[in-house]
Amino acid sequence: MEKKMADIVVVGAGICGLQLGALLASDGRKVTVLEKSSHVGGRAFLWEKEGFTVDNGIHLIRFGPKSATARVFKHLGKPLDFVDLGQSKVSLPGGRVVDFPTSPSGFLTTKMMGRRERLKTLALMLRLKLESQEKLLDTSVEDWMQKRQIAGGMRQYLHLVSASMQVCPDLNRSSAGEMLLNIQSVLKKGRSVMYPTQGWRYIYDVLLDEIGRQGQVRTEAKVKNIVVSNGKIRGVELDNGEHIDATMVIVNLPVQQLFQVLDESLVPTNFARLCQNQIPTAGVSLDYGLKRKVSEDQGLWYLTSPMSFGLFTSNLCPDLAPPGKQLLTWFCPASQEEMADRKRVRTLEKALEQAIFRVFHGLEDAIQWKRSMHLDMVDGVEVNVDQHRDKRPGYRVPEGKDLVAVRNRL
Repeated sequence: MEKKMADIVVVGAGICGLQLGALLASDGRKVTVLEKSSHVGGRAFLWEKEGFTVDNGIHLIRFGPKSATARVFKHLGKPLDFVDLGQSKVSLPGGRVVDFPTSPSGFLTTKMMGRRERLKTLALMLRLKLESQEKLLDTSVEDWMQKRQIAGGMRQYLHLVSASMQVCPDLNRSSAGEMLLNIQSVLKKGRSVMYPTQGWRYIYDVLLDEIGRQGQVRTEAKVKNIVVSNGKIRGVELDNGEHIDATMVIVNLPVQQLFQVLDESLVPTNFARLCQNQIPTAGVSLDYGLKRKVSEDQGLWYLTSPMSFGLFTSNLCPDLAPPGKQLLTWFCPASQEEMADRKRVRTLEKALEQAIFRVFHGLEDAIQWKRSMHLDMVDGVEVNVDQHRDKRPGYRVPEGKDLVAVRNRL
């Protein structure tokens, strides 16, 4: 079969692969992005259903205009606007709904905590702006809270932060250092999460158009292996026998899948084991296409039992639902151990749905369609004490001078 040429091959058309491809194409590089499935977006692909455009789960962009995605679009010379989320709320045990604080000022008024707790939490948040948290990377959130004697509403708040921000509701595993560094970044940037005003479709269209100027994105093109000769990257071989020569290969796959396309013997054994043993996040995702609007809320909603969060996405981007209708997405993080017990997962889904119905009266009767997903992988790596930033694989593959592995970061 005839060989084809590209400066750079990107394996995987997930959001990061597309952004890298667009950046390289804008700088004049000939890029070929290869995606094994029939659609782009990876785990953030878009699903069309009866006039609704549905994200594959809740996909907000951290830091909005100060995000990596915003910087990519600025480099491309393309506009990218964001919409602020409204006031977040939490349904507490017993059904009481209160505001969920997302800024220092929010801690002064939230009813999640008593007055003394609010002041203590506010003082903690203000200190976070100045103190280094790297020393706590190996410390679990549970151990850190016990040492600080954090209990009550403040503990409940931080538990929800860990479950949503790090998709790790297990406080004995979740890294306190990572959680506090994330909170610190939010405080310094003045932004938490935002949604693209025109939705993810616009983002994908811009990236695909940019790549198409200098190269191409091919779907249903499964890479069999990365070709290495005399210690140098030579390109890739596809399942159909096609060869594409390239001077660099960027792998935008979950790190656990790196050695599905790369010969494991080419890298140090400890690096291979590190990649293969990374534990991903997981959970239950529910989408509801509603035949009428049941809420005007634009903020995140949290449940304490089962610990989860959701969003009326179409309230932020009306184009995602037909006129007069509404789209709701909800996610409940769970451990790999929980997800392995399918009966337990079905019970969790039922409990989650009933809890959502209790909060939003009239929701059950407004359902036009429902999508339920039991996801064994949401983020490639769970942020826990054994997988924090100092213990995860790096971007460069050892011994692979022209090979880069990419983790998801919006």
